[in-house]
Amino acid sequence: MDTPDDSYDEIMAQAGNDGKFQRRYNLLFNFGAICFASMSYMSIILALNKPPHNCFVPGMEQYNITDANLWKNLTLPRETDNRGQLGYSKCQMYNITEQHLQRHYSEWSFASNDIIDCAYGYEYDRTYYDRTPITEYDWICDKGFRETNIFIYNRLGELFGTVIFGHLGDTLGRRPVFYLSILIITVGRLVSMFTAAYYVVFCIAAVVGSLTAHSIFQAPLIIAMEISKSERRGHISMMQCIGWTTGLCILPMVFWATKDWFWALLIVTMPIVLFMFIPSYTIESPRWLATRGNYREAMVQFRKIATINGIRELAFDERVLEKRLANHRTDKVYGLASLFNGWRMAKNTMLVILCWTVCSVTYFTLVLLSSRMDGNPFLNFMYQGLIEVPAAFAGQRAADRLGRRATNAMALCCATVVCLVLVLIVRDPANEMAATVLTTFVKFCISITFFGVNLQSIEIYPTCLRQTGMAVGTIAATIFGIVGPYVVHLGTEYDVRYPFLVMGLSSAVGILAALFLPETLHQSLPNTIEEAQKFGKNQRFWSLPKAPQVTRKADSKTDKRHDGSDAKPDESIRLTVPVEGEEAVGRK
Repeated sequence: MDTPDDSYDEIMAQAGNDGKFQRRYNLLFNFGAICFASMSYMSIILALNKPPHNCFVPGMEQYNITDANLWKNLTLPRETDNRGQLGYSKCQMYNITEQHLQRHYSEWSFASNDIIDCAYGYEYDRTYYDRTPITEYDWICDKGFRETNIFIYNRLGELFGTVIFGHLGDTLGRRPVFYLSILIITVGRLVSMFTAAYYVVFCIAAVVGSLTAHSIFQAPLIIAMEISKSERRGHISMMQCIGWTTGLCILPMVFWATKDWFWALLIVTMPIVLFMFIPSYTIESPRWLATRGNYREAMVQFRKIATINGIRELAFDERVLEKRLANHRTDKVYGLASLFNGWRMAKNTMLVILCWTVCSVTYFTLVLLSSRMDGNPFLNFMYQGLIEVPAAFAGQRAADRLGRRATNAMALCCATVVCLVLVLIVRDPANEMAATVLTTFVKFCISITFFGVNLQSIEIYPTCLRQTGMAVGTIAATIFGIVGPYVVHLGTEYDVRYPFLVMGLSSAVGILAALFLPETLHQSLPNTIEEAQKFGKNQRFWSLPKAPQVTRKADSKTDKRHDGSDAKPDESIRLTVPVEGEEAVGRK
C-alpha cells in the first residue's frame, strides 16, 4: 500500500525486523510477562470457586453417628440438581427441635412445613480448598449472588479500563500504558487479598484489578507487531497465546499446592512487577512515534533495536526519517469515533465487535464452567488451559496458510455443531466423560478463533488507531460478556444445558461476522486512516490469500549479470506482493 521509498517496513528492515531484539522481546514480554499477567488476571476465578456445601446440623455426637451420609439423610431434605438428579439440599434443613432430640432418630418424621433455611451455618467439602472468601464469609445460598456479582463488576471494570487505556495507548504511548497496567492490576489484587471481610471494598479492589485486564496484553503485542516483518505476525500472536496458556496451566497448580486463596493470590500476583525493570527491551513503538511526528525519539528506539540486532550504523537519521515518513503522520485522531470514519472502516469495526463478543462470551463461559464442573476443579481448569497450546499452533498454521477469515469461520462452525450435541447429551450422568471431551473441544475451537480475531484486530486498523481498534472489540465483548456469569449461574443452579445452548447460538452468529471481515494475510499494516478506509475494498469473497512471490535475480555480491557485470545490491531481490486483490505490484 506504500511505495518502497516511503514504506515504514523498509526502514524497519534496515534496523532489523527479525533479529535478536525481536526474539528476546517476544520471549520476555509476549511469553514471560503474559504468563504472569494471565495468572494474575484469572486468579479471581479460582479464588471465588464455590466448593460443595450443605447445612451444618448439630447432634451427630449425641447419637454417636459417624456416617456423615446417614446424618445427612436424616436431617437434610432432597431436591433436584442442575442435571435433574435428586440430591441433598444445599441451603435447607429439617427443623430439628428439642422434642426430636429427646427421641431416637429412627422415630423422626418431617413434613414439608418442617423445612427451614440453614440455622447453624454450613459444612464445606474441603478436599480441594482449605480457605476461600466464600468459605470464610458464607457467600452462598441467600448470599450466593455475591460471587456472580463480583464477576459482573470485574467485567464492568474491564469495560471502563479498556475505553480509557485503549485510547491512552494510541495517545500517550504503548509503553506507559504497559507500565500502568502492571501497577494497577497488582495493586487491585493485593488490596482484595486483605479486604474480603468488607464486601464493598473487596468489590472495588476487584474492579480496580480488572481495569487493565486487556491493555496489559495488548500493549506488548502491538509493539512486537509494529517492529517485526509481516510474515512473523502470526508467530508473535502464537507466542502470546502460549504465554497465556502456560499461565493458565500453572495457576491451578499453585492453588492446588496451597489450598488457600490468600497465599495463592500473593504468589501469582507479585512476579509481574519484575517486567517493569528491563530497560533495554521495554521500548516504545517507533512506528507509533513516527505517526505522532516524534522522529527524534523514534530514532532512539531504532538505535536500540539495531544495536541488539548487531547493526552498528543505520543508513538514515532523524531528518531522513522525517522526510520518508512524512505521509504517515496522523495528527487528528478522535478516539473511538475515528474507527467509524467511512463506510468500510465502520463495517470492519462492527464485524470485529461481533467476533470479539462471540469469542469472549463463549471463552469465559467455558472458563467459569471448568472450575464448577464435577471432579477436581484444578485439573478441569488445567485441562481446558492445556488444550489452548495445540489450538495456538493449529490457529497459527491455519491462519498463515488458509487465511484469518477461513480459519475463524471453520472454527466457529465446529464449535456450533459440538455445542448443539452437548445440549442433547449433557444432562445424562452416563455421558459425563463424553461431555467433558466435547466441552474441551469447544474450548479448542474458540481458542483458535480468539487467535484469529486478535490478529485481525491488529492488522485492519491504522497505526494511529491500532490499540483503540483492539480496545473497541474488547469493550463490546465486555458489555455483552456481562451475561456470561449469569449464564453459568443458570447452568450450575438450574439446568446444565443453558450455557451450551447460549454458546451454540452465539457461535452460529459469529460465523457470518468472520466470513465478511477482510482477509489480512500477506497485507501490509495500514499506517493512516486513509489506507484503512480502503483496506479490503477489492478483495474477492470466494478466494484464499496468495503468498508474496520472491524472485532472486542475482546475489548482491558475487552473482553476475548475463552481460558479465556485477549485480547491484539493491537489485538482487524483487518481491511481488498482491495488494487488496488488484494486480501485483513490484517491490524491492
